[in-house]
Amino acid sequence: MSSSNSINDNDDDSIVSHIIYRVPKNNHDAMLQLCKEAYGMMKQYGILHYDIFKLSNNNSNVPMDGLDNIAKTVSANQDEEVWIESIYYRDRQHMNEVISKMGKDERIGESMKQSIAMLPAGAKFIMGEFERLRFT
Repeated sequence: MSSSNSINDNDDDSIVSHIIYRVPKNNHDAMLQLCKEAYGMMKQYGILHYDIFKLSNNNSNVPMDGLDNIAKTVSANQDEEVWIESIYYRDRQHMNEVISKMGKDERIGESMKQSIAMLPAGAKFIMGEFERLRFT
């Protein structure tokens, strides 16, 4: 470990792609299976780590002013779950290499089509690449 004093003292992963989306509750098991298969493919192409979480409470009541519940922000209703996936890379070059390899795999495209078909009508994946912050 380096003495960079990063927030979590892990210097192996400086770029994380986060993907937030709504999943109809009746598609939970099928979407989880697709995520499992996608993880296997992404691991094959060299990602460092993969996490997937489901929002534990869609209740839009937040106890403090200035805060809002993510379920409300992404317009989830009571028949939907809010999921977030996190895909970890060493750095931007590593991320680009992995994405380039995955882009040549027809299974990835097919998996993405299947995932999109399971989203609620009109919904999209919300995606962003985040760089690790470090204390100075």
